[in-house]
Amino acid sequence: MSDKGKRVCPVERAGSLDSRIRRWVQNPRKILGPYVEEGMVVLDLGCGPGSFSIEMAEMVGRSGRIIASGLQEGMLDRLREKIRGTELEQRITVHKCEETRIGVSEEVDFALACP
Repeated sequence: MSDKGKRVCPVERAGSLDSRIRRWVQNPRKILGPYVEEGMVVLDLGCGPGSFSIEMAEMVGRSGRIIASGLQEGMLDRLREKIRGTELEQRITVHKCEETRIGVSEEVDFALACP
C-alpha cells in the first residue's frame, strides 16, 4: 500500500482525539451503552490515546477488561500515563499491534474500531 492510502493520526495530534469537545460529540457511554456491559472483555482497536478505552473500562467494571490496541507507541504511552497508578491500570491491557496483524488471540465479547 502506498503512503497515500495510510491514515494514521500523528501522536502530536493526540489531544484532538481526547478533547472535551470530542467526548461531547462522540460520547462513549452514549454510543457504546447498548453494547458494553459489566464483566465483558472488549478490544479497542486503534485506541489512540485511550478516550474510549478509559470510558469502556469504567463500563465493564472490576470484573471486565479492555485490550487497548494500537500501532503507535506514542499513543499507547499517553494511555499508559493516564491510567498509571489508578485502578484502571488493572483493567486495561495496552497492546501494540503490527501494521498487518492485530496479534490478539484472546476471545473478546465486543470489538470497537473507531476512527
